[in-house]
Amino acid sequence: MPENTLRERRLEATRRRGYLVLCACSVAVHAAIAAGELPQGNWRAALVAVLSAALLPAVLSRSVSAQRLDTLVVWCANIGATYFLWDFYGRGLALGARESLTVTLFFVVWFGLLSLEQAAMRGGLLYAALIALVLGHGLGDPVPLLYTGFLLFLIGQMAVAGRQMQQELSRTALYADLALTDPLTGLPNRRSLEERLANHYGNPAGAGQSSPSVTPIGVLLVDIDLFKTVNDTYGHEVGDRVLVALGKTLRACVRSDDLVARWGGEEFVLLISQGERARLEQLGRHIQRALNDRNRPEGLPHVTVSIGAALSSEAGDALGLLNLADRRLYRAKHAGRNRMNMDELRETGGGVAAPPGETLAAHAPALDLLGSN
Repeated sequence: MPENTLRERRLEATRRRGYLVLCACSVAVHAAIAAGELPQGNWRAALVAVLSAALLPAVLSRSVSAQRLDTLVVWCANIGATYFLWDFYGRGLALGARESLTVTLFFVVWFGLLSLEQAAMRGGLLYAALIALVLGHGLGDPVPLLYTGFLLFLIGQMAVAGRQMQQELSRTALYADLALTDPLTGLPNRRSLEERLANHYGNPAGAGQSSPSVTPIGVLLVDIDLFKTVNDTYGHEVGDRVLVALGKTLRACVRSDDLVARWGGEEFVLLISQGERARLEQLGRHIQRALNDRNRPEGLPHVTVSIGAALSSEAGDALGLLNLADRRLYRAKHAGRNRMNMDELRETGGGVAAPPGETLAAHAPALDLLGSN
């Protein structure tokens, strides 16, 4: 799953938990207020408690998105602020601690969920109405009004600072994603792969010998055969579409804890966790079946791939592992392309040959991209 999607899901889960706590606290507090003023009771507090309880099913329901919950809460704040002003004027209340707290809650909701402009507009109208009621109609002492205004100003300033920090963090996360992502295919890039290998070996790629972690890994270096011919014949736009299609196919063939990265040009690297020879051979066959079963998108040419495979147990560091896979990829291409090589082949006078007693076919399952063999 893409990292940005995971981040969005975590953010939505956090917002739901926040709304759940808010509704539960609202029910408890307003129910206690209503019960504390018995026998007459406080029907306004009781009504707020009932409405807060009514919001709980929407908060818990996955069918209601977090964005809709935001809209619902904002509308509740708008209606609540309107009723507050009407009730404040109708009953001739003085601006006390309860009224200041109520106004503060409206500000928190607006500045937390709306844009700064919309929140400032609603907050400004509410505070202007309070000024008119307190000063124009003599409802209460103006000193609490000043304290309330100062508190609301602090909320606005904190909201502005919080938005700026959030934007900076989002920008930093975006730059980090861009630095580790190939812009064409959307796959992790070479730098991302090198970081994963460094985590496994405990040192940057090529930084010298080190002991790899206990869990073995495997590498498949995949290269499109005669890709330059594809670009020269069909154009670079079609070539880019071939790269994107291959990246999607490879990603669909591996598990969630494996990594498919674009190494550069027409080369891709599959970093396989818990890599063993049998697993790599099985993955090669799986890729072959996936590519053969895949209907070729309209306008894409028939191409094949060559693969070089290596295990972490065969190399002492990340650079050695990649070099070994690269040598085997070269041998697969030298042997005729459209095959996978997992063994060191010996040089003969006629070129490349398989180990004694074995054939190239034993080490070279044919792979056919976007078509059939």
